Amino acid sequence: MNNKLALIAVFLVFVLPVMIATLLHSEWFDWQPAGMRNHGELVQPVLPLEHFEILGAVGSDDVVLDRTALLERWMLVYYQPGECAEVCLENLYWLRQVRRAQDRHQPDIGLVFTGREALGAATQDHIVDLAADFLILAGPAAEAFWGQLPGAGVNAAFFILDPAGNIILRYPKDADHNGIRRDLRRLLTWTRRD
Repeated sequence: MNNKLALIAVFLVFVLPVMIATLLHSEWFDWQPAGMRNHGELVQPVLPLEHFEILGAVGSDDVVLDRTALLERWMLVYYQPGECAEVCLENLYWLRQVRRAQDRHQPDIGLVFTGREALGAATQDHIVDLAADFLILAGPAAEAFWGQLPGAGVNAAFFILDPAGNIILRYPKDADHNGIRRDLRRLLTWTRRD
């Protein structure tokens, strides 16, 4: 009797999964895996940033910033086509919180504000108060950067750039910040360099 039970157990453990997999991939059973779990829109094909140089990008006339400043870290980018008013500053606050929520991975994440309009000194100071390392690429001189973002000029939007300088995810202006946080967490988990 024990030999029969052992034989049945061996059958269930080894043969049953193969039978189920065969059934799931057959024409008799129409099963599809769940869709993507990301909250943002995948940019397909991925858009690599082209080389650019921006003079006075961070508020100083003699500072030149180029593409290399955005490499080797994940970059959270917020694009604002118009004036950076209250809603814009609130979105930048939440972007900072998305980075803070990544705990020990915070050094692997950079923050970028970009937009068509040049910023006043008070707005710039407010952004720097949120995070001292916020890169500010605003105004017509920064078009070499924000002009490369998909849909730039249409609406405010969030973007995630990978450490190689590729634009990989895009979010609408009313995106759920928790969705951005979850997507970034997955990306950091999948590409961990420990």
